[in-house]
Amino acid sequence: MTRLLGSLRIRLAVLGFLAIYLPALLLFGVVLVTEVETVETSVVDGRNTTSESTHRSPALTWTIVGLAPAAAGLSWWWAARATAPIERVRATADEIGGTGGTGDTDLGRRIALARGPAEAMALAASFDAMLDRLERAAAAQWRLIDETSHELRVPLSVLMANAEVLLAHPDPTVEVYREGLVRSLTAAERLRTTLDQLLTDARTRARAVERRPADLVALARDVTEQAGVLAARKGITVTVAGPDDAVCSVDEPTVSRALANLLDNAIRYAPGGSGVEITVAVDGGTAEVVVTDHGPGIPVAEREHVFERFWRGRRDVPGTGLGLPIARQVALAHGGDLTLSAPEGGGCAFRLTLRR
Repeated sequence: MTRLLGSLRIRLAVLGFLAIYLPALLLFGVVLVTEVETVETSVVDGRNTTSESTHRSPALTWTIVGLAPAAAGLSWWWAARATAPIERVRATADEIGGTGGTGDTDLGRRIALARGPAEAMALAASFDAMLDRLERAAAAQWRLIDETSHELRVPLSVLMANAEVLLAHPDPTVEVYREGLVRSLTAAERLRTTLDQLLTDARTRARAVERRPADLVALARDVTEQAGVLAARKGITVTVAGPDDAVCSVDEPTVSRALANLLDNAIRYAPGGSGVEITVAVDGGTAEVVVTDHGPGIPVAEREHVFERFWRGRRDVPGTGLGLPIARQVALAHGGDLTLSAPEGGGCAFRLTLRR
């Protein structure tokens, strides 16, 4: 009984029935109270005789009785129309959750309520927006799983093959074991780098941009200091130039990651003993950071593939092919972009623009 009374449709039906039937009952009560009395006077045997009679129409009584089921049916129909948008939201949620009999989850379904009460349309729109976010999150999750399995297969295969070769060697020596360990270390480093980049990419896509004031010049110097060991190995000099005041409202962790990826890419492809320049500029509502190296550059025909995930122009240089796509994703999340140009004298110049 409590469950039935908790149903919105039943409550609306009861209210509708009372709204339709109560006025009719009230009218019938008024008629009963104000019944018309007819007085007739006649002469019988020379005497005046008076008789009183009350006239009540039977049609009114039957109308009141017949109105009850009609009011109930009309109220039930109206309650169904009023709760139809909510029922549509519930049915769609059941189908998406796999409770509609198929057992499959379909995040591509939408309510797409075109008409109805304003509150119901607002509810449906919020539900569709939530489904959009869930679909993007699920797609990112599946993409991460697919890409992880694809990219980890090669280093894992190298580790397994290297172990099998060492175990099957008829006369292993210390030098043989050393060479095997070097190969295993290289494969393990690639495995770790790939995992770090994939996790960073997934977090960047799932993370909401939280803008706070940050000095881009200070960020560039911090990134340069962190990359100092890698630059020193190749004898590369990294310089940072920019205005005294380059404070912008950005998401500092993701922008720092993007700058680190650009600098790492420049150092890896720049020839030993050369230089890498980082230039910061602020102009009105836009800020930009340009990372320039003087390496071999990228052929014009291949530049359109630079920001594709896992694309690598040179296989002899270690990398995952995720650094530049992640940096571009950060730029897009800040209302900007990441572009590539070729400076005079060769090399690459990556321009990261951010909306302030």
